[in-house]
Parts: sequence; C-alpha cells; structure tokens
Amino acid sequence: MPTPGPTRRRPRVLPLASAISAGLMLGALAVLVAPTWAQFSLFLVFGSVMALLVGGNCWLAHRLRQPLSVMSPEQVSLDPCRQLVAGRKPVLLATVAGVPGVLAGAAAATHAELWQETVRGAEWGVRDPILHRPSGFYLTTVPWYRFLVDFGFAAMVASLAAAGAVHYLYGGLQLQDRRRRSTAAARAQLSVLCAVLLGLKAAAYWLDRFEIVGRAGELGPRELGAWLQAKSLLCWVALICAVLFLTVPLRHRWLPALTGLGLLVVCSGLVGGVYPLLVRYLG
Repeated sequence: MPTPGPTRRRPRVLPLASAISAGLMLGALAVLVAPTWAQFSLFLVFGSVMALLVGGNCWLAHRLRQPLSVMSPEQVSLDPCRQLVAGRKPVLLATVAGVPGVLAGAAAATHAELWQETVRGAEWGVRDPILHRPSGFYLTTVPWYRFLVDFGFAAMVASLAAAGAVHYLYGGLQLQDRRRRSTAAARAQLSVLCAVLLGLKAAAYWLDRFEIVGRAGELGPRELGAWLQAKSLLCWVALICAVLFLTVPLRHRWLPALTGLGLLVVCSGLVGGVYPLLVRYLG
C-alpha cells in the first residue's frame, strides 16, 4: 500500500510578490508625482485611505458572504467567475484597492499648495456681511473642503461598486430572484455606504452656500437669498435620505430609502434650479 505523501500547502510567494510589486509601484509613482514633502504626504495619506476603504469593503463583503445552498440559475451562470476569482483573490484585492489608491493619491498631490494655505489659516481680507467669513476663507479653505468632500464621495462610490460586485458574485444580491433580492448582510453594508454618500452630498450642498456668497456680486439680493434657501433645504433633504438608508437593515426594505432618493433628485431639479431662476426673472 503506497505511503501518502506530504500534504501540499498553497504557496505564499504569489501574495508576497504582488504586495512587493504594489509597494514598488506606489514608491515609483510617489517619486514621479510628488517631488516635495507636502505632495508626498498627501499622496501617501489619501492613497492609503482610498486603498483601505475600497479594499476593506471588498474584504468585508467577502467575509459576510453566505453559503450558496440553493443556487438559482443566475448564480449557476456566475459559477465560472467564482472559480476564476478563487485562485486569484490576493492579486485581485491588491489591484482593486491599489488602482483607486494610486489615482486618489496622485489627485491629492496636486492640492499640496492649497492644503498648506489652509493649514496656515486664511484669516485675511474683508468679511462678507452674510456668512461673516474673510475673503481668504473662500479662496483657500472652501476649495480644500470641496476637495475633501469630492474625495470622500469618490471613495464611497468606488467602495459601493466593489462591495456590490462581491455581493452579487457570491449571491448577496440577486437581480432575477424577486423573492430574495438581497441578504441581510448585503443590505446592511450597502445601505450604510449609501447613507455616507448622502451625508457627503449634504456637505456638498452646504459648501455650495459659501461658493454662492463668494460670487454675491453677480447676483441680486433676492436671487442670492433664494439660492441660499435652496441649498439649505437640499442639505436637510439629503440628511433625511441618509437616515432613511440607515433604517434599511432594520425595516428590511429598500422602498422608503429609494423613495427618499427620488425625492432628493426631484428637489435638486426644482428647488435647486427652477426656484432661483423664477425668483431671478420674476423678482
């Protein structure tokens, strides 16, 4: 009777090589894109945050997957994709997290001068009579805050797309099965990401108020007030929609949150566009 040979273990060379290659790629791009310490710091910080958010949400979605006990025809058709992914998880995770991280770091490195001006403080210039902010605040701080909001929005969109793809691949999301569209784990993760997205959208509406005041000389008094009222209202509507998405894991229903999102879209067109124009032409 033949003696069984030693059990073969999966080699660890591939994950290690992919990690080293990713580190070398990031280092080379940092040298090329970030010639100053400020740019290097922004590249490293924002690139790492983006990679951790996207990669962490991918890992969490994979960790929360449920066994495919009863496979629908939709899931049977995805079985070759799951087999293809099974042997390449470290490389795919490094790619999915690393590419957005490099792009985000490169974009952040171009804002080094703006970041330095914001850190030094922009308390110069005449204060506006509406929001009582100095002119330097509108030239440096508001654009930096806008970049932070845009970065967070891009990170959440990338995380939502990556997590949604993983949930769909492993049965957490099903488009053809009307009885079970999503699992509880998929609803919880995706609804929280959507809530954060809407919170960032509310912050963007709030920053719009400062940009409107920054060009107050181009607007009449009534039109300026209409724009400020519209942006404030949209900010509150976005926050309400974020709360509705946070209730999805408790209510097990997407309909109230999606209805609120549709209301936000309608309000952004009517309140954020039509109303100020009507005040402008009728006032």
